[in-house]
Amino acid sequence: MGANEDHWLAVSRGAKLVELDRAESLELLTSKKVGRLGFLSESGPQILPLNYALVDDHVIVRTVAYGAAARGALDQRVAFEVDDVDEFLQAGWSVLVVGPAQLLSDAQLEQLRLGTAPEPWAEGPRTLFISIGCQQISGRRLIPS
Repeated sequence: MGANEDHWLAVSRGAKLVELDRAESLELLTSKKVGRLGFLSESGPQILPLNYALVDDHVIVRTVAYGAAARGALDQRVAFEVDDVDEFLQAGWSVLVVGPAQLLSDAQLEQLRLGTAPEPWAEGPRTLFISIGCQQISGRRLIPS
């Protein structure tokens, strides 16, 4: 091994990276209120922070009816990411959901009326509810050594 390879091996001996199963990933999603929606728009990739709620294997976001998410994400396959990072401990976790973004069904809207709907932090009317089906979900946790 050369000196350069020894250096990179030495600096890569940090925290342990653990893959999370679906159940733990879904549980972590319930612990936060803000995530990032990634989609392709006419002008290229976009990532928007949005408040959300997890309802029966669907991430539900609430946004502006004619905003970027409504124009670019609806009826598309999108990504939604949530994480928690502790920079001091150099630890944290990340969950990624990939699935179709669709308008809520009548049944989902009724369920939100009876349960917890995402409450936007941003001002203005947020009247459009988008459901992102959790077709693929993956999570990782970084555990300090």
